[in-house]
Amino acid sequence: MSPVGQIPHGTLDYAEVAALGVRPDDLLVFSSNINPYGPPPAVVKALRAALTPAIVARYPDRLSLELRARLAAYHRVPETAILVGNGTADLLWLIGLLHLRQRRIAVLTPTFGEYENVAALMAAPVTRVDYPGWQRRAEGIFTAGENAVANCAQALAAAQPEVVFVCNPNNPTGQVLHPDELEQLYAAAPAALWIVDEAYSEFMALPVSSIPWIERGNWLVLRSMTKDFALGGLRLGYVAGAPALIGPLQQAQSPWNTNSLAQLAGIACMDQLNWRKTTLAQLRADCAALRRELQAAGFTPRPTTVNYFLMPVADPARLRAVLLQRRIVIRDCTSFGLPSYVRIATQQPDANRRLVAALVEYGSGEL
Repeated sequence: MSPVGQIPHGTLDYAEVAALGVRPDDLLVFSSNINPYGPPPAVVKALRAALTPAIVARYPDRLSLELRARLAAYHRVPETAILVGNGTADLLWLIGLLHLRQRRIAVLTPTFGEYENVAALMAAPVTRVDYPGWQRRAEGIFTAGENAVANCAQALAAAQPEVVFVCNPNNPTGQVLHPDELEQLYAAAPAALWIVDEAYSEFMALPVSSIPWIERGNWLVLRSMTKDFALGGLRLGYVAGAPALIGPLQQAQSPWNTNSLAQLAGIACMDQLNWRKTTLAQLRADCAALRRELQAAGFTPRPTTVNYFLMPVADPARLRAVLLQRRIVIRDCTSFGLPSYVRIATQQPDANRRLVAALVEYGSGEL
């Protein structure tokens, strides 16, 4: 397990990039799960028009009031049910500060490592509950298996958690829990605080949303604008919850947490929902085509509901290192407890073809 605060991620390691002697733009990045068709041109145009000395010098709206209102209207919830933050990871740490300290945590795994990382910093004991469809073969090592939702619910009930983390759709497996399945899990721990990370929901053909469930009073939903609108350099996310939960989070949030340009980009994105719909539909087609090409080349990518997927390989670390020399970056999933898998995030077609060609060469021993 990685040290606290040092969880690996799929974003570029800039020290590694510098050691290669290349620029970030020289790399084909299949390790980061953001929309490769973004950001929306209209959003970039709005940012350029707004980039004046005044906006750089002036402090941002500490409550992100305009963006908050747009998001609340979109989800049909009160404005007091939305809190904007500097990406969902930032909001996770804020939630941890208020709700995780020394509390019993259950995390459906394998999944995004920051849930356990935040819990560790809050001295909160964690019970790992096998995500449906996965089983632990050793401590922290998972393989695909016949683990039903009922089994997961039974394990949750036995853990008696005070807080439950669920990534849905899940990162890195790309699978989703549908509302009836999520309801079955909730029934196993209805008194717990549920933190549901829906950062990748919009990438699905039929997006899932449990935001209506915030009325239960013990349900927080994380959403990321970084992923679907490709705002990774600005960092932007939000959490939806009952006002009784959001109010204390707002009070505890650091002042001026979300910068002015990120807020402006988020507001502009709310006028680009058709752009998102069109580009993500294209991305799903690109993903299906990439998976077909990999299967034709003899690889076995796992099923997915989103833009990224797992693929079993003999030596993920070696494959990543070899491809990196070809200026291609993939995600070694060993840190997820999946030492026999890589994760591939679909890019635009030309880049996808280059990846397949490089993998074929690697498989034939020519790399």
